[in-house]
Amino acid sequence: MTTTMKDATSATVVDVSTLRGPKSGTDWRVTSSSLFPILGTENKSADAVASFRSPATSLRGLVCKTDEPICSLHIILATESNGGEDAWHHPDDGLPHCLEHLVFLGSQSFPHKGVLDKLANRCMADGTNAWTATDHTAYTLSTAGSEGVINLMPIFADHILFPTLTDSGFLTEIHYVNGEGEDKGVVYCEMQGRENSEGSLVDRAIMDLLYPNHSVPCGYSAETGGKVANIRTLTVDKVRRYHEEYYSPDNALLVLTGNVQRGDFFKALDEVEALILKRRLASELPDRPSRRVGRPWVQSPIPPMIADGRVGVYPPYNPESAGATKTQPLSISFPSEDESRGTISIAWRGPSYASRSTWMHLSLLWDYLTDSAASPLQLAFVENDDPLCADLGPAHDVFTEGYHQLWFQEVDVDRMDGVVDLFFDVISMQAGVATATTGDGEGFDLARMLIVIRRCRRRLLEVSERRPTSAIIDGVVRNFLYGPRADDGKYGSVTSPQEEMEALHSDVDILPFLDDAMLKDTSYWQDLMRLYILDRPMAVVLGKPSALMSEEISDEEKEREAQQVKDLGEEGLLTLQMKLEEAMTKNEQPIPEDTLTSLPVPDIGKVSSIPLFTAHLSPSANSLKLTVVHDSIRGVCEEDCETIIAGLKKDSTLTAVPFHADLTHIDSAFVFAAVGIDTTPLTKEQRRYLPILLEILFKLPATLENGTQLSKEEFVNSLQDDTVSYSSGVGLLGGSIPQMSYVSVQVEKNDDGSGLGNAFKWIRRALYLTNITTDTLKAAVQRLISDIPQHIRHGPSVAGALTAELNYDPEKSNTLACNFLRQKPFLSKIYEGIENGDESVLQGVIKELEGIRNSLFRTSNMHAFVAANLRGVPKMLDTLVTSLSWADGEKSDEVGRQIENVSASAVLRPQGKDSLGGDGVVCALSAIESGFLNISAPGIMPYDGSRASLLVAIEYLTALEGEFWVKLRGAGLTYSYSISDSTDSQLLTFCLYKCTDIPAAFETALNIITEYASGQGRVSAVGLENAKSSLAYQIINGRSSKLSAATSSFVRTFKGEKMDYDRYLLSCISEVTAEDVYECVVTHLVPIFDPNSKVAVACPRSKLDYVHDYFARKGWSNLKKVQEEDLFTAFVANDDA
Repeated sequence: MTTTMKDATSATVVDVSTLRGPKSGTDWRVTSSSLFPILGTENKSADAVASFRSPATSLRGLVCKTDEPICSLHIILATESNGGEDAWHHPDDGLPHCLEHLVFLGSQSFPHKGVLDKLANRCMADGTNAWTATDHTAYTLSTAGSEGVINLMPIFADHILFPTLTDSGFLTEIHYVNGEGEDKGVVYCEMQGRENSEGSLVDRAIMDLLYPNHSVPCGYSAETGGKVANIRTLTVDKVRRYHEEYYSPDNALLVLTGNVQRGDFFKALDEVEALILKRRLASELPDRPSRRVGRPWVQSPIPPMIADGRVGVYPPYNPESAGATKTQPLSISFPSEDESRGTISIAWRGPSYASRSTWMHLSLLWDYLTDSAASPLQLAFVENDDPLCADLGPAHDVFTEGYHQLWFQEVDVDRMDGVVDLFFDVISMQAGVATATTGDGEGFDLARMLIVIRRCRRRLLEVSERRPTSAIIDGVVRNFLYGPRADDGKYGSVTSPQEEMEALHSDVDILPFLDDAMLKDTSYWQDLMRLYILDRPMAVVLGKPSALMSEEISDEEKEREAQQVKDLGEEGLLTLQMKLEEAMTKNEQPIPEDTLTSLPVPDIGKVSSIPLFTAHLSPSANSLKLTVVHDSIRGVCEEDCETIIAGLKKDSTLTAVPFHADLTHIDSAFVFAAVGIDTTPLTKEQRRYLPILLEILFKLPATLENGTQLSKEEFVNSLQDDTVSYSSGVGLLGGSIPQMSYVSVQVEKNDDGSGLGNAFKWIRRALYLTNITTDTLKAAVQRLISDIPQHIRHGPSVAGALTAELNYDPEKSNTLACNFLRQKPFLSKIYEGIENGDESVLQGVIKELEGIRNSLFRTSNMHAFVAANLRGVPKMLDTLVTSLSWADGEKSDEVGRQIENVSASAVLRPQGKDSLGGDGVVCALSAIESGFLNISAPGIMPYDGSRASLLVAIEYLTALEGEFWVKLRGAGLTYSYSISDSTDSQLLTFCLYKCTDIPAAFETALNIITEYASGQGRVSAVGLENAKSSLAYQIINGRSSKLSAATSSFVRTFKGEKMDYDRYLLSCISEVTAEDVYECVVTHLVPIFDPNSKVAVACPRSKLDYVHDYFARKGWSNLKKVQEEDLFTAFVANDDA
C-alpha cells in the first residue's frame, strides 16, 4: 500500500508505503521523499531520502543518497544522565561515555575484543569511532564506497545493541589500580587530562547555573564524560543497567549517507531487525526496557533558571540600574603558571526545540554581533587599541529548552570585572534600549545584518556541496532526539508519517528560515535581543588562572595515591596487579581467522572519485602557455579537457604572463582562488613579522584604484558580503609547506561567471591596496600577545613547539619564527613600546611590514591557484593576470620563476638532514595532568622505493586494535598515540597524547618495535590485507570532496609529488609484502626509538624529574629540563641574541 502527500512548503512529494523485510519478515513502514532541498534536487531521484520504521521493534533507519565517494554510517541513541528515577547513579558518573567505550570490546555474536575495528579496516575504513554528547551518543563508520559500510552495519549494530560488557573489559578500558597503587584506564586517562582544563572547568560551572539541580537532577548539566572521582567508584553493573535502559531498538536510529543504494541499506537494516527479533525470542526480552518509559529527554522535566540570588545568576537587565547591580559573577580557578589571562562565559536559556525559526534567527543575531572585525562586540572587546580579550565567540545547544552562550577568550584578568558592564552597553545600544552610557540607544545596522544573512546562506550551500553529510547530520540527530513522531503525540499536531518527514526536512534545511530573516526589520532584531538576552536571567562565570592551584592538585593527588597504597597494603596491591594481568589476558584472546575474513575486501575500483583536471599556466614574456596536466585528469575525458582549455585561450587577449598558475576544473557552484607566496627572500628578522602581517591583511582600510577610500569597517563589511570565506596564513592550504604563505578567497561562481573576478578583486585589494594603520597594528599586536597563554596551557602545542625548536634552522624557518615561544619575547618588545606611547616603535613596525609586502607580494614570488568550473568564466586568464599585477604602474613585473625548495625539509637544522643528533627537552607545565610526547627521526622522500612499505608498516602496528592500540591504549597507559611520516618535513614522528605514564608507554612501544625488528613479532596475512585496505580509505578520504581533491593536487607540486601521486601510492601499497614491512621496521622505525632521535615532552610538574631521568638513562645525552617560566628564554637565548 502506498499513499502520497505533497509538502506545500518545499514542493516535495512524500510517499508512504510498506516493505516486507527479506530476513525479519517485518512489514517496515517506509516514508520516502526527494533529496533535502539544502542539498539540491536537480537530477535526484524522488526517493533519495527514505525513512524506515519497524512496527515490531520501533527500530528506525534513514538513508540519504548524496554524491560523496565516502559513505558514512551514524548510529544515534538518545542518552540521558540524570541519576535515574530512583537515583541509582550520579549524573557525573560518566555512564554514557563509559558505555560508549565498552561497546567496542565485543558483542554476543562477535565476543572478541577488537574484531569490530579489524573488520572495519578490512572494509576500507579507518576503524570505527564514536562521540558522547550531552544528550546523545553517536557511533560512526566511514568507508570508501558503500560496499564496506553495508557489510559491516549489522555487525556494528550487534556491538551496540548486544555488547559483552565484561568485567575484564571494564577494568582496562574504564579504570583500574595497578600494583604500584596508581589509577589508570583509558577513560580515566582521557578525563584526567581534561577535567581541570580551563574550558572544561568554566563550561561545567556555567551549565550548573543554566540547569540547576533542584529536587530532580537535570541531565543537561551532567558531566557525561565522567569526573575522575566518580569514575574511580563506578562499577560495571551500573554500566550494564544503563545499557538496558537506553540501548534499545526503540531508542536507536541508523543513518546512512553517501553514494548508496536504498535497497542495499534496507537489506542491511533488515538484518539488524532479524538479529533483534532472534535475541528477543531466545532470551524472552520484553518489547521495551522496563526501567525506562517513553523517549529520553522529551518527557524529562527541565528545572527553571531563576535569578534567586545565587552567585553567578544575574536578573534580567534593567537599564535604570545599569552598572549598579549587586549580583556577582561566579569566579572559579584553573591551573596556570601565567596568571595574566582568563576566560569568561556568559549564557542564557534559549527557545524550545520546536522554535526552529527563532533558533536560526538567534544564531544569525550572534553572527551579526561577533563574526568579523566590523561586528559590534569584536569592535568593543577585541578590534581596538585597548582590547579586553583576544577573541570572543558564541555557542549554543538546541535541547528541549536549549541555551546560547558567549565566550570571551584570553581576557585581561585585571579588567575582568568590566566585561559584563561593557557587554550590556553594547547590547543595549544595539537593542535600542537607551541608558546613561549608550545615549539615544541607536546603533543596530540592518544593512550589515542582511550581509550576515546572505553570507550564512552562501556558507551553508558551500558546506552542502563540499560535505553533504556534515550539512545535514546535526539536523537529523536533533530531529531524532526532540522531533515529533507519528507514534508519540507529544506535540499534538503531528499524526502522520508524511508530517514526520516534513518535520525532518525542517530540521535539516534552514534555507526557508534564512529567506524569512531577510524580510525582518530592525525592530524584529532588537526585540529578539531584548527577549533572549536582556529580558531573561543570565549566567556569568569568570575563569581565573591560578599558579597555586596546579601545586594543590598535584599535592592532593600524591596524597590520595599514597593513602590508597597504604590502605591497600602490599597484599592488596599484589591482588590488584594479578587481577589486571588476568583481565588483560582475557581481553586479548586471539580472534579466529575465519572471523577476521568473514567480510570481503571491497573492490577499490567501484569507489567513485571526484571528476577534475588541472591546467598549468606558465610564465612567458611573449606568449600564452596554458596546457593540461595529463596526470591530473580524473573522470573527465581528455577531449573535454582540451575543449575547455581552448575556450579559455580563445577568450583571452594576453600576450604575456608573469607567474605560474594552476587552474583546476571541478563541477562546483563556487570559486576558490588563492595565491601561494614564497617567503624565501625574507631575512630571519623579517620572518618574525609574518604573523602580524597575515593577521591584519583582511582588516585594513584601503585606497582603491579610482581613489575611493574604504575604512576598515567598510572594507570588512564589503568583503563579508562578497565571500564565502577568506584567509591568510603561513604555509599553503592545509598548513603544510611552511616556507610559503598564502592568501585565499572563496566566492559564489554566479550565473554570469563573475565569481572569479570577484575573488581576485579581494586578493588584489588585500595584497596591494590596503593601508597599514597604527590603530589596526596596535590591536593586532595585543591580540596576538594575549593569545599566547592558551598555548602554554595546551600540552600538544608546547610539545609541538619544542619539536620544532629541536629540528628547524632558526635562520631560515618560518615554523620557528612564528612559533609562540619566539613570538612572545618579540611581541612583548613591541607591546612595551605601545604601552609607553613610543610612536617610533609603531612606525618602525609599519616600515618593516611595508618592506615585507614589497619584497613578498611580487609576481616573481607567486604561484596562483583556482578551483572552479572553468566553463563560462569570461576573460578568466585576463582577470587572473591583471588582478595580480602590480598596483603601481611604475613598477615592472618580473617574469615568475618556478618556486622550489620550500618544503619544511629544506630548513632543517644542518645536522638534521642526516642525523638528528639526540637532543631532547622535557618541559613541566602547570595546567596539564597528563603527558605529551613527540619523538622525531629522519624520514624519507615521496618517491623513495620503501615509502609504501613504510606506510603499511605504520598502519599495521598503529591501527585500531593493532599492536600499539592493544598494548598502549588498551593497557590504559595513554589515551592516544601515532606514528606519522611527513614528506614535507621528511621526518618520522612518534607521539603520545594524554599519557598517564610516558616512560612506561615509551618502553612498551619500544618493545613492540624491537619484537618486530627481531622477527619475534609476526605480520599476519589478514592483518596485512586489512592495513592496505585501511590505508586506501585514508588516501581516498583525503580527496573526497571537490575542494579537497583540487587543493591537494596544488599542494603536492611543492612537495615534489606529481598530481597522480595517490594513484601511484595505491598501486605501490597493493604490492607490499610482509618482508617489506619487517625491513621498514628495522630501517625506519627502530631509529625513532634510538637516542639519536630528538625527544620533546610536555608533562605535569610532578612528573618532570621522573620523565627527564628516564630518557637520560636511555641514552639521550643532551637533554634539557625546562620549567614553564623559562620556556620563552630556553631557546631564543641560544640563537636570537
